[in-house]
Amino acid sequence: TRPLVLLQVPFWLLLGRPVLKRRLAEACQLDFATLPYRSHVVEFVTAEFHRGRRVVLATASDHALAQGVSQHLGCFHEVMASDGTTNLKGRAKADALIGRFGLGTYDYIGDSRADIECWSSAHDAISVGVEPTDRVAHLRKLPAVEEPWVNRWKLTLAALRPHQWLKNLLVAVPALAGHQFDWPTLQHLILAFISLSFCASGGYVLNDLLDLTADRAHSRKRRRPFAAGNLSLATGVLLVMLAWLVGFGIAALTLPRQFALIAAFYLLCTIAYSVRLKREPVLDVMFLAGLYVTRVIAGGLATGITPSTWLLAFTLFICLSLAFIKRFIEVRAQSLLKVPQVLGRGYAVDDMQWLQSAGLTSAYLSVLVLALYVNSNDVTQRYLHPDRLLLLCPVMLYWSTRTWFSANCGRMHDDPLVAVASDPATYVLVAISAAIVVVAAV
Repeated sequence: TRPLVLLQVPFWLLLGRPVLKRRLAEACQLDFATLPYRSHVVEFVTAEFHRGRRVVLATASDHALAQGVSQHLGCFHEVMASDGTTNLKGRAKADALIGRFGLGTYDYIGDSRADIECWSSAHDAISVGVEPTDRVAHLRKLPAVEEPWVNRWKLTLAALRPHQWLKNLLVAVPALAGHQFDWPTLQHLILAFISLSFCASGGYVLNDLLDLTADRAHSRKRRRPFAAGNLSLATGVLLVMLAWLVGFGIAALTLPRQFALIAAFYLLCTIAYSVRLKREPVLDVMFLAGLYVTRVIAGGLATGITPSTWLLAFTLFICLSLAFIKRFIEVRAQSLLKVPQVLGRGYAVDDMQWLQSAGLTSAYLSVLVLALYVNSNDVTQRYLHPDRLLLLCPVMLYWSTRTWFSANCGRMHDDPLVAVASDPATYVLVAISAAIVVVAAV
């Protein structure tokens, strides 16, 4: 959240790791209540605390952060941590524990091979998440139900949010509207889809990294790989770079130059949204809708098909409605929790009615644009019975109203795309719409 601080990291590191940790602790603000704690470890330590044993939080993290964790959990008598001079890790931590309690007189719980020195000098060596090693003969696992095995590849894929790639099918809209289905067009559409999908995935990971505090306070988002602590932040940064490299590389090497430029524009927009614009009310939903329209434009540039202004206007209004639904669901969830403000966003619970009105208006305007589009020259020249396309309007009206009704009743998933994709009615309405288009064309 303060990226300029990162420029100072190399200079702090030159002064030593303890100094680096102290400066980073001073530069950041953590919500200790929402950090991803190992529940069975906390339960074990708390039980020992209530048994009357002296419990110490000994960590290589800076003392300020360790103190915050200690105060929140309330199960430690004292804190031993890095202090800006000493990096309390490995041998240094073991020496400090021996000096404080004596050799072989304390029990030690650790979760890293950096703790081998501490385990070796402990009376009882307890491991969490690390398999026993020959270097510590008496090392055992915590006598509690261990956390389930984590598939890192599966978590990495989940962090990229492949289900969100459905949005990038919008690149096919210009070709579908122009009835152009030849093989070169299909090849370009596939490459454009893959390119934007990786670009988008990099943006999703970046957004997750910048939204950790808000995600950890959310009932569903707290289970995301980074918010839950199942993937490291360093892994997230690497994923962002790789996803953008692959996405923009495909755009630059295999598609027209104009598409590469729109992909670069898309990347800049996602960065701006993640860093700042998602916290600006109204502007955030406009930006989200604009990214949908950008996908349609990108599809046109990839295939050489220019989408009509009617098509772009229709996409803008229908996607603006979906963006309003996303914010409406978030605000509604906070209102049920009696929380006045949506964390990490610019909306309060009092804005719920306004969001609903704006969203429904946008949905109905998209239907109006569709009705006007049916009477345009592009349509009348391409279809034998263009008037039959007006039947699409009641279908769209029903879908939009039904979607908002579900959101208002609290029956919709907090991700509108997931909700729409998992609703059987969506596929029935798509089939009906396709039938109407065929009837209008013949």
